[in-house]
Amino acid sequence: MPGQEWQDSFGTLLARLRKAARLTQEQLADRAELSVRAISSLECGSRHPRRLTLDRLAEALGLTGAQRALLEDAARYGRRRAVPVGTLLPIAGPAGPLIGRRAELAELHAHLTGDGPAALGYDGEAGIGKSRLLAEAVAIGTRVGMPVLVGVTRRDSGRYSPLADALADHVRRTPPSVLAAQLRGCAGLELLLPELADRIRQGGGAGPDARSGSGARSGSGTWSSSGTRSGSGREPGQQARRLMFEAVGRFLDNIAGSGRLLLVLDDLHWAGRDTAELLAFLVRRSWTYLRLVAACRAGDVAPNAPLGLHAADLARLHLVRGRRLAPLATPEADALITATAGEVALPEATRSRIVRLSGGLPLFLVELTRAARDASAAGPDADGRSPTGRVAAGRVGGGRVGGAIVPWHLRLAVVHQLTALPEPVVLLLRRMAVAGPTVTVAQLVADEREAESVLDWLEMARRYRILDESRCGFRFRYPLVREVLATGAGPNRRRLWRSGGAGAHAPAPPADARHAPVYL
Repeated sequence: MPGQEWQDSFGTLLARLRKAARLTQEQLADRAELSVRAISSLECGSRHPRRLTLDRLAEALGLTGAQRALLEDAARYGRRRAVPVGTLLPIAGPAGPLIGRRAELAELHAHLTGDGPAALGYDGEAGIGKSRLLAEAVAIGTRVGMPVLVGVTRRDSGRYSPLADALADHVRRTPPSVLAAQLRGCAGLELLLPELADRIRQGGGAGPDARSGSGARSGSGTWSSSGTRSGSGREPGQQARRLMFEAVGRFLDNIAGSGRLLLVLDDLHWAGRDTAELLAFLVRRSWTYLRLVAACRAGDVAPNAPLGLHAADLARLHLVRGRRLAPLATPEADALITATAGEVALPEATRSRIVRLSGGLPLFLVELTRAARDASAAGPDADGRSPTGRVAAGRVGGGRVGGAIVPWHLRLAVVHQLTALPEPVVLLLRRMAVAGPTVTVAQLVADEREAESVLDWLEMARRYRILDESRCGFRFRYPLVREVLATGAGPNRRRLWRSGGAGAHAPAPPADARHAPVYL
């Protein structure tokens, strides 16, 4: 069932107008000739009003013209704004069938039924399909009736993002009457979600824990909003942190009830220390019912980052397992092209170019296919130019790479994959792109003393899955990345690098390794 934005909803507005008129639900029901159950259902949002019901409510409440219009707008807004849980997931690809992930899909189904560790993590480069699998997890969980919480980490997010975002989103989507029950025993949650302070106080936040029987104790001291307790000598920050962690755990207990709860977190590689510690605490505490599905780019996680250290600890306790996603095989890539192209029949040569350039990366497959499909469907323009001519004339938002149309936003996505690498690594990749499909270390260094530094840079690019290594040398994992980098360099620079002239070998690392500009 779709979730609902409950702030400023019809039910909230109706309850506010009823209280302003100083009427109980029974009194309003009597005046409007409705049942008390109908009034309660309307206020908690489990049903929408009909036109006759709206007229009766407006008359019973004695609403002015402006108030009545506001109530009618809220009723229409409630029907129009129903949104599915997980709408914010950044799915890079079609919302159609999931292609080429049979093993992953079977594992996901088993995980959501309670099989294996509490946490399942997907690792892979941008565009490999991690978010698509998370969307599938949301769909499966919603279909079987599991409570689903979804959060997405952003660059420079808050201290506890995306967990705080997932809980806040759940609060917005939950009817007030249901939320009141879920907040019982959650004193301390307002430290993470300050907007809940009044609701928790009104609901008596010192109730027992539904699962473990633990809760905020009374009698040995009272809790303050800063997390201190009277008569306690502990550091306030530590107390507040412990209180908040326990409150989040009790909130999840109450949401799950007697069943399982699904927590879906995307782009977890940007999570900070606080998020990693809270997430590890929840997995340890709630592993019996919690089903966590997360996506992360391991290459963006520093070796000693808190997220990696906590993941290693949980793995030793058999509470987490990971799966590294691989590019699609050629038959699967061809099937994805067919699904994306729809009714447009692309020439076999075009399909082959798309498969070759994409290297099996779903994002590249989808975007290149869409560009080819749109160009094929457009036909010649008024000047008689073909789609190829329009691209050459700059009338399409992209360009041709390797014989395929590359949209401008896809070129930006390729460049974005390189922004996390230091400047010398990016410069080295640009030279490799011009040098050829496979490049040896000997082609990149003028002196053997530079070989170790160059190998370190190449190893970093391999860890970020930009390059693959073999006995013959290094090559770009995805030909499209190489082609975009090669075409981005000017003709004089390409000529210099190909000739092996001055400056053609590996650059010395600068004093401050800033990111190099990657030209489109």
